[in-house]
Amino acid sequence: MQTAPTGSANKRIRRSPEAARAEIIRAAETALAELSFNELTVDVLMQRTGMTRSSFYHYFSGLDELLAGLLEGFERDIVASVDPWLSAGDTADYRQATLDSLTNMLRAFREHARLVDAVNQAASGNPRVYQRWQTRVIGAFIEKTTRFIEKQVARGLSRVDDPARTANALIRMNSAVAHDNLTGTNPDAPEAVARVLAGIWNSVIYGHVD
Repeated sequence: MQTAPTGSANKRIRRSPEAARAEIIRAAETALAELSFNELTVDVLMQRTGMTRSSFYHYFSGLDELLAGLLEGFERDIVASVDPWLSAGDTADYRQATLDSLTNMLRAFREHARLVDAVNQAASGNPRVYQRWQTRVIGAFIEKTTRFIEKQVARGLSRVDDPARTANALIRMNSAVAHDNLTGTNPDAPEAVARVLAGIWNSVIYGHVD
């Protein structure tokens, strides 16, 4: 009787559920650097992992749910880029802090440019992806910016009389400008766009108060 060969090249790699899910997400990040979201398929994605098509559906119901998982990394980077500034709100050189933080935010957008584009492609037909973006990114920063403006008012640095609506306008402006710049033919450098946005933020929040 012949025995099955050992060390077969087709032997599957054993992965923990957490490692397998993370590997699929990493493969998607790599794929989106080369393909648009509309060009990405489960088969193309799983060829990059060496796992089976059925393995994908063990962790994700579809590509839209995978995209929601991809957003986790983008959310972390965006939070890290501006959260220290918004949470503190007591920097001595507060106008420069606006510029520095918005520059960091736009750099994070550029780093995740293909993911931002994928979110916009998917969001048009998937309420779940759109809702996650609106709640976890846009909504969260509107709330943080509202608290930030309230702190500046309390410090006597701002005369804004409606922090919530002001924050809503500023955050949605940031999102629209960042997206339009990324999808343009010749995107401007984050530093150039940040100077314009920071000028608007500082004018709206601080005006001529010093």
